[in-house]
Amino acid sequence: MTGFEIDPQRQLLEGMESGEFPDLKPLALAREYALESAQGNPGENEIVRWWHSPEGFYYEFKRFPAAFYGRLGLVQGEYLTAHQAQELVWEALARADKEEADLMIFYTASLMQSDQDFFMAYTLGHTRIERGEARYVLPLFMRLQTPQHLLVLFRLQDEYLAFKVPKGQPLLQGLFA
Repeated sequence: MTGFEIDPQRQLLEGMESGEFPDLKPLALAREYALESAQGNPGENEIVRWWHSPEGFYYEFKRFPAAFYGRLGLVQGEYLTAHQAQELVWEALARADKEEADLMIFYTASLMQSDQDFFMAYTLGHTRIERGEARYVLPLFMRLQTPQHLLVLFRLQDEYLAFKVPKGQPLLQGLFA
């Protein structure tokens, strides 16, 4: 089952806009399987925890575990310097500004308490939505979703860990297609 992904991001964004939390119960078994597959190399920072192994990759937010992503199959991470991470952030902000990608950045452990804590840019339907304040500082977490890949960046103590994952097959569609 390599290359499958479990990603409720779209449902969570739609729920944020509508004010109704989506029903993620149908994803529970797939989520559990993805988490088990990714057990191996754990990591965490102030807001998110992650695992990766030759069988998978998984992350979730500590205070909001419904915001997660799971990928089955080999996923390679790369350690980056602060300078390399800054270049990725600048590129991500530029792509989001051109509406080429959906972007989520969390700068502080306060998550979404003020506009300076986060920045989101995404498209729902034909509407482009931006929330928070885009800043050129290094974040605790960044997620850039393009039609071709997902890029996730985690801040550690003195370095950054990035995962660039090719677009996968959504798990439930893949099983029932």
